[in-house]
Amino acid sequence: MRNILQFLLRIITSMIIKKYNPYIIAITGSVGKTSTKEAIYSAFSGFREIRKSTGNLNTEIGAPLVFLGIEKPGEKLKEWAQILFRGLFLIFWRDKNYPEIIVVELAADKPGDISYLSRFIKPNLAIITAIGRTPVHVEFYESPAEVAKEKEKLISSLPESAGAILNKDDQYIAEMKTKAKKITFGFSKYADVVIKNFKGDDLKGLFLEIEYKGTLYPLHLPRCIGKHFAYIVSSVFAVGVFLEIPIKEIQEGLKKIQPTKGRLFRLKGINDSVILDDSYNAAPSSMSSSLDTLSELEGSKKIAVLGDMLEIGRYAAEEHREIGKKAAGICDYLFFVGDWANEMKKSSLLAGMKENQVFSFSKAEDLIPKIKEVISCKDLILVKGSQGIRLEKVVFAIMDNPENAEELLVRQSPQWKKR
Repeated sequence: MRNILQFLLRIITSMIIKKYNPYIIAITGSVGKTSTKEAIYSAFSGFREIRKSTGNLNTEIGAPLVFLGIEKPGEKLKEWAQILFRGLFLIFWRDKNYPEIIVVELAADKPGDISYLSRFIKPNLAIITAIGRTPVHVEFYESPAEVAKEKEKLISSLPESAGAILNKDDQYIAEMKTKAKKITFGFSKYADVVIKNFKGDDLKGLFLEIEYKGTLYPLHLPRCIGKHFAYIVSSVFAVGVFLEIPIKEIQEGLKKIQPTKGRLFRLKGINDSVILDDSYNAAPSSMSSSLDTLSELEGSKKIAVLGDMLEIGRYAAEEHREIGKKAAGICDYLFFVGDWANEMKKSSLLAGMKENQVFSFSKAEDLIPKIKEVISCKDLILVKGSQGIRLEKVVFAIMDNPENAEELLVRQSPQWKKR
């Protein structure tokens, strides 16, 4: 049934794209896909008619749904029948309000995913955010280089008339080849869109300047913190250039960018603490980046709740030890969760932490009573782990206003709460 559904979605999506000819912006990468997609939508929805894919619908089943105007996949056969009927309606009748631009993220969970998706979702503009040293899903590939090769397929097939926006600071991405028009972004002075005078060590937000063609454009994003947002801002600036939006309007659009739920989302915690909710997902590069952000910010105490980084296969032991070691040099208290919790704890103890500062747990719920004993006024708490560890449960327990959880936290739908 899944194969039949996948086939029907591909055919219907291909016909819809041919009929309506939307400008397609496709995003891939091991980290930052969803945040970049949301940022593009926030920045430019006031200037163009834009539709974005919902959540992380980025697979061979999920990615096509944005072209049908569907926000969530079906759970039953009847619901999928309704979705397919919606697709047929768009083919045989005309939707006068069909969007001018569609922003979709594409996952490379396994070899062949990008090849498959890019055969019928043919982007006018492609963005590759980052690969990193040990990318998520690497357990399904021979090496990180193989992950990069899969993602490169998104831009290698682009025609000269298309555009490619590439992270100049990522070694794997910097070496990728394409016939499309390129704009690179990053801190590198050799990038086309250069991040300069970055200041992300203040809870008042992100301060930076974007240099493009010799001119500096200052920006302040009050809700955003962390270096990874500087990358998002610079890549979205490049999108504005490709869309031929005037620079002044691009600047105004960039000011509207905010973090999405579960991605370094700042929340008020119990006892007048501050939570950096990064519980959506985790990979070695994003985990390291979030710890860097924590190290740069001021807090009475620094506390980290770190869960397993899943789907990294044979690299898991080494990467979890590295995170334990790094966290020990930054935090006053550490709470590790998951199958690799004890390994991270051992690593942090070897790095100088004391037994009464480090705790390991098998499940997220188990650490809640202990962390509540530790949190005090002006503490800064980072919560980050892979989706399967469900660290949003910890955030819910220590946030100041849990009655607003559905609005502020990830995975609050009835389907997720049943799991």
